[in-house]
Order: sequence, then structure tokens, then C-alpha cells
Amino acid sequence: MKFQIPDELGTVKQLVERFDAAKKRKTPWISHLRECYQYALPQRETFNRYSPGQKKGTDIFDSTAVLGTQKFASRLQATMVPPWRRWSILAPGSEVPEKEREGIQQELDKYTEILFDHINHSNFATQAHESFLDLAVSTGVMTLERSDSDNSLLEFNAVPLSEVYPEEGPWGTVETMWREHKVPARHVDRMWPGAELSAKAKKRANEKPDEALELIEGTVFEPKSGSYVQLVIELDAEHLVFSQEYEVSPWIAFREMVVPGEILGRGRVMTVLPDIKTANKVVEFVLRNAALNVAGVYTAQDDGVINPYTLQVAPGGVIPVGSNDNTNPTLRPLDRAGDPQLGYIVLDRLQDRINKALFADPYGDMEQPVKSATEMALRGQELVQDSGSAFSRLQTEFVEKVIKRSVHILKSEGKMPDIRVDGKEVTIKHTSPLARAQDQEDLLAMQQFLSTVGQLGPETAMLGAKMEDIPAWIGKKLGIEQKLMRNEQERVQMQEQAAQMVAQQQAAQ
Repeated sequence: MKFQIPDELGTVKQLVERFDAAKKRKTPWISHLRECYQYALPQRETFNRYSPGQKKGTDIFDSTAVLGTQKFASRLQATMVPPWRRWSILAPGSEVPEKEREGIQQELDKYTEILFDHINHSNFATQAHESFLDLAVSTGVMTLERSDSDNSLLEFNAVPLSEVYPEEGPWGTVETMWREHKVPARHVDRMWPGAELSAKAKKRANEKPDEALELIEGTVFEPKSGSYVQLVIELDAEHLVFSQEYEVSPWIAFREMVVPGEILGRGRVMTVLPDIKTANKVVEFVLRNAALNVAGVYTAQDDGVINPYTLQVAPGGVIPVGSNDNTNPTLRPLDRAGDPQLGYIVLDRLQDRINKALFADPYGDMEQPVKSATEMALRGQELVQDSGSAFSRLQTEFVEKVIKRSVHILKSEGKMPDIRVDGKEVTIKHTSPLARAQDQEDLLAMQQFLSTVGQLGPETAMLGAKMEDIPAWIGKKLGIEQKLMRNEQERVQMQEQAAQMVAQQQAAQ
């Protein structure tokens, strides 16, 4: 056989059983996920079967959650991985000697520039936004493969949550990823070059190339070697179609919050789903009340007998009754109960909670120019604090995995040297707006320190602090490239030159 399965992973039949077990573990989530997508992301809902172009979201009366989810994904992207900006840098790891760090950092800055040149010229920005939409509900899933494009060697693909079945390791991390495919036979060889179909599938492919084949794809972690093995299997024939080995997994699955014992994340839409459903129902009632007020409902005198089981109250409708009043008019308006203003009050509170949970309206109503600059600054700081605690997991499960996988692809293509992004040799320094906001506290503390020490006089300040090292420290916190800052040797040379100039001036005097 052309393709083989490592002995540690078992047979094809055992792998199919492993896939079935992962699919079974996801089954209890389906109804909950379907409901979340129905109210917050109806256009991206793929758990039900829809025809291409079919209408979705016909039951939506309040679009607060729909718009809020879009804003959440956009704000998260602008905060963590803003398009066409460098949101992380490669830095020397913990085992690099201190005296070698400055020189190594200058080399790593060059590799960082190469890395983000490929990321920014790829489809990362569009695919990340789609994955962040799924993250708002539960779990975002992407793949990162090598691309044949002339612009970039990186190819990202946002995978719908309905197609994947993750499998966790012993410490709660996503190690193995299964995906269920229905691929037209003509596309199999393009997706997996050299794939070998079974005899029955080959016959179907020749006779009906557009007919979809049921395939399962598993990228399985092999703990003994620490590598990942991609296996493509025909589900009906239990036949191995394709296999290859990865040093770094192409799958990137990331979550914002995970409950112990669960593998899928619980997103913000799940958290506020009761408010979303209530707001949708309130708007539905308000619209019905408004329709009744506009068109009205009337009663008409009828000597017959009313059937309450067929009676319908609708705008513009006429209800037959035996008598309308003592004056006995033929037609009169129906008295209506209820207070629509109360519905608006309840709706405002629900919408505020939904927007707050999704970071859709962090600064409140901006139409009234009554907010001072101080208030806006405090609101911005509060937003960073709230989002910082919520997005800390994403830096590990999303940003670092994107960087490591990208570096691996660029290394294999000769665009970067053989470096290991493992925290020891090379580590990742986050420079996104969110990470820089977290460094602002350190910069503020330094500013207060210099202000306080400065009151004691310049001589005392020079004795108490290494003033010559502070600019480099500030530049590092701000993510300034190493080539723009002087290293220790250059600072010593400048100090010696200054001392020589002073000595020459004294001698001339």
C-alpha cells in the first residue's frame, strides 16, 4: 500500500471507531449550538441543511445579537490581530544569555518582518474574522497550510464548527481533530495529491465525477514521536485514502472559556442567550401590539354562535359577537390591554446587557456630546481590563499557534533559518493593541518612579537608577525594533567619547 498508518494509532477500523466516539461526544451540543446560531449568527448556521441561497433568520425580530456578534468579531480582530500590522515579534528565549540578546534580537527582527509579510499578504484577515464569529458562540477553528500563491506561502481556512469533532488530550488541550467531508470525486486528488480511492469509489468517480464521496479526515496526535498524522479514510469502505505526517499541527482551535470536563468552549452568545431570546420575544410582542394599534380589531354583531377554537385576533380582523353594547352598534373597536412602553423599558435593559457582553457598545451612546476626555480614557481602560482577562486564553490557543505554524512552513520553504519557537530558544512577544495596553501599567509605574526620584535632584536620581538603561526598557515595552535602539556597547562608546571631549575642553582651558 502507498499510504500507511503508524502502528501506535491502530487500524483503519479502530480509527473509524475513534471518530465515531468523538462525534458522539459532540452530539449533546448540537441543539444548543443550533439555537445560538439561530439567534446570533443565522447566516452562518450550518447545523441544519439549507439550499444555497435559502433565506435564513426569518424568525429574528431583534437584531441586537446579530449586529453585536459582528462587532465582537471585528473588535477582537482589531484588538488582537489587526490587519496589516505586526501584532507579535520573535524575541530571544529564556535560555539565551543576556549578553547575546541584543545581537540576536536584531536578527529576529528581520525574521519577524518576513513572517508578517507572508501573513499580511495571505487571506488571514478574512478567515480570522469568520473564525472569531464562531468563537463568539463556542469555538473558532482554522487550518493553516502551505500555499502555492505568489503573494504568500500561507493559506488559512476557517472551518465551520458543524464539520469538526475535536478530541482532547489528558490536560484539556485540543490534540486531535476530526472532520467529516462530503467531497466531489473530481476534487479528491487536488485536496490530497496522490490519494488512492477504493475500487468502488474509483468507478463512481469515473462515472459520476460530481457525486460527493463521504470521507473523514483525522489529524491525530502521536504521543511517542510528538508528531501529527493526517489520515483520510473512506467511511463506507473503511479504506485509507491518504496519509502524511506533520511536525506542527495545521489545525488551530481556540476557545475563550472552557468548563472543566468539556472540550468545546462556551462563548459569549451562550452566556447571554436567555437575554437574546427574551429580547427577540419582546420585540415580537411590541410589533404585534403596534400592528393592532395601526390596523385595529373590531367586533361585529352576529346572531350566530362563535366558535372559540377558530377565532383569530389579527390586525384588521372582525370578530362576530352577539351584542356590541347597550346601544348595540353594528361595528365597534375591540378594547385592548397591555402597556407597550413597559416592553420598551424591558427591551432597553436586555439590549444593554447583550451589547455589554459582546463589547458591542463599550462607550455608550456617542450621539450626546457630554462625555469628557477623562471619562473616555477611563472607559477605554475599563474595556482593556475586561477584554484582557477574557482574551488571555486566546493568546495561547490562537496567536501563538498561528505564529508557530507559520514559522514552521516558512522554515520548510527556506525563507527562515532553523529556529525553534519553544520559549527557550525563541519566544513570542505580543505587541497587539491589547498587549500594549497591558504594558501601559508598567510604563505608568516607571513614569511615576522617575517623577518621584527626579524631585530628589539629578545626582540622587543617577545614583539610584540606571538612567542609561531606561530608554531601552521603554522601547522594549513599546515594541520598538532593536535596530532603532542603541545596544550596551554603543552606549559605552558614546560615554567614552563624551568623557574624551570633556577632557580635551578642560585641557584647552
